Amino acid sequence: MPLPHPPEKLPPPDLSESHFSNPRSLLISMKTVKRFRALAAAVLAMATAGPAGVQAKDVSVPFDTYPEWPAEVTDTFRQMLVQEGGRVKPVHTYARFMLMQFSGRSKVTFESKDGQSHNAEAVAWLLDTLFRPQLSADLPIFVVDDSEAVSRIGVEPKEKRDRYSYNDLLPGRSKLAELTAEYARKKQQYDDSEKNPQYELDRIEGMVLVLGQNVSNFEYLMSQFGFARKGEALTHESVLPAELKELAKRLDMTEMLDKMPEMTVNQLVQAVQAPAAPDDDQAMLKSAMQLFFFHASSGRGFSIFPPPAKETEEWMSIGDVMLTGLEKKDMRPWAIERMNEVKALVEAGTKDGATFSAALKKFADDHHAEADGRGRGEGDRSEMEVKLYQGNYFTNSLAWFVLAFVLLAVSWLAPGSAFSKYLTWGVVGCLVIGLFYNVYGITLRCLIRHRPPITNLYDTVIFITGTGVLLALILERMTRIGVGLFVGTVAGVIGMFLSIKYEAKEATDTMGQLVAVLDTNFWLATHVTIINIGYAAGILSAILGAVYLVGRISGLRKGDRDFYRVLNRMNYGVICFCLFFSLVGTVLGGIWANYSWGRFWGWDPKENGALMICLWTLVILHGRMGGYLREIGINVNAVLLGVIVTFSWWGVNNLGVGLHSYGFTDGVWKWLLISWAICGAVMFCGLPLWLRERADRQEKQNAAPSGRKKPKPGGSAAQPA
Repeated sequence: MPLPHPPEKLPPPDLSESHFSNPRSLLISMKTVKRFRALAAAVLAMATAGPAGVQAKDVSVPFDTYPEWPAEVTDTFRQMLVQEGGRVKPVHTYARFMLMQFSGRSKVTFESKDGQSHNAEAVAWLLDTLFRPQLSADLPIFVVDDSEAVSRIGVEPKEKRDRYSYNDLLPGRSKLAELTAEYARKKQQYDDSEKNPQYELDRIEGMVLVLGQNVSNFEYLMSQFGFARKGEALTHESVLPAELKELAKRLDMTEMLDKMPEMTVNQLVQAVQAPAAPDDDQAMLKSAMQLFFFHASSGRGFSIFPPPAKETEEWMSIGDVMLTGLEKKDMRPWAIERMNEVKALVEAGTKDGATFSAALKKFADDHHAEADGRGRGEGDRSEMEVKLYQGNYFTNSLAWFVLAFVLLAVSWLAPGSAFSKYLTWGVVGCLVIGLFYNVYGITLRCLIRHRPPITNLYDTVIFITGTGVLLALILERMTRIGVGLFVGTVAGVIGMFLSIKYEAKEATDTMGQLVAVLDTNFWLATHVTIINIGYAAGILSAILGAVYLVGRISGLRKGDRDFYRVLNRMNYGVICFCLFFSLVGTVLGGIWANYSWGRFWGWDPKENGALMICLWTLVILHGRMGGYLREIGINVNAVLLGVIVTFSWWGVNNLGVGLHSYGFTDGVWKWLLISWAICGAVMFCGLPLWLRERADRQEKQNAAPSGRKKPKPGGSAAQPA
């Protein structure tokens, strides 16, 4: 019989509830199903105020040595499939972004008591968290940027910015839960009040809120397979009464599931809410049900089990499996089989590496075959995705762009020499290699997702960077004055650095499911790609304008008017290129809007941003044609074009209004304002240049022979008498 839709999932960790110090009453005093579920989530997140853990210093850990996982174990585990955010992905991706969310990095660095330094990758860390939770609790994974945040929860701080383990924070867990709930309510008020400054979180409050959420999520990861440990290493054991702790050591959850009557989650809740049982047998049954619910609610979130029904898209965690088996007796053999698989894995994890490797390999092979048998193509390119992240293509791209910049800077020490010429060829080679890594990484992302190159803000960064470097190389091939190489290295370094920082800051899957409005490959391949080529040209034009203005104001290549004329013509061509792609992209966007929303134009902020780019490039080109803008004016306005492009690219997404406000990025306004201030300073360089040129023209006019007449418009100067 095919599996129906799984029962309603328990809610995610809810830190909005107050801290409960009486675990027994927490399990039995709920009055409604909704209240019970919310409190159960709060219990798992908050009630861990146990004895203080060992305080770590720097990145040291309290255990003597770190038993590293065999390579075959990590290689097998990274290829396993898990569903998150509606997408089936390899565990490698899940672990990488989960650790980045906690730590800002994809590795855990620490030193054990034996003096050995360890650099555990995200997959090894997740293995520790699932199968060696007591060890994982001592790993320094929580980054805190200001020690005031940990002082506020009553934990002794280390350095100003440092990393803490779960056990380091355990003494302040109760206070952390309390403050997290308070700040979460305050943040909700801020959002509901249309960002009233009265409710805005300050810097420390924001850190405490993020830390509380991260700690809660980590607790759920450690608890995934708690049912299989039979009372050993229970992450949330402090919420259980003493008799339930003892019962957990004796009770087998699979045997219990086989004997329990068929019931829904609501009926299970009602059973544990019932008054105290009159006899020992009923009391034991009620305690067993409480323990079953405890393990089911703890084991949610890590969805590694494909549902048997092919039409069901949502995968299941072990907690979902337990509740599904509880609800339908005919599904219990399937549920018990899944639970026994996990039990076998957990037991093998306590033995030698070869035993665990064999058990994990069997588990992974069985579940890959189960996913393939569904015929939905789930995880069909997981190996390619692992290759993408293990290859570090975008990091390598940044490295080559940095090397190109270094070689270019060294070449300036001996301009015109043979040494400089060879270095220049080296710069070209480094740029080409860096561009190759960029394009190869983008291509892999397209193949993995079956999508065009741009589907989110992260994609725009790596795509615009690659496009900018390619255009710069083409410009250098056409002009051979060295500016193309300089602009290419600057664009490459800044763009790839921004992409890496953005990924670390957001710490979310950059290949996630698309929002409904973007779920169309045709318009993503046409409108989105073309408009981003226009963005790249606008940014490139701004950099060229900055080179022109700063170069002239600093006296670089003073007197070489031909150099600056070529540079100006180069920028003019880039502006024309920007206008063409921006205009075509904007028109295509209007057609897409008419197809999706029933109107071609709606004065949406994103639409207005695209229109501003088109209008400003037209202003520059018409100003040049009419003689109102000369070299200085063109380049000043090119820098302003860069401001408009960055506003359309990033700013309008953060306004929080309009149909395009789907790419909000916290903290982006600060960096936009800084970049615009720099652009303003560069534009100001045009004023003294313009005054100097005007003075030079006036001086030449004054020095001209008195008998020479001024040329007539459209004609030549009259000959002196």
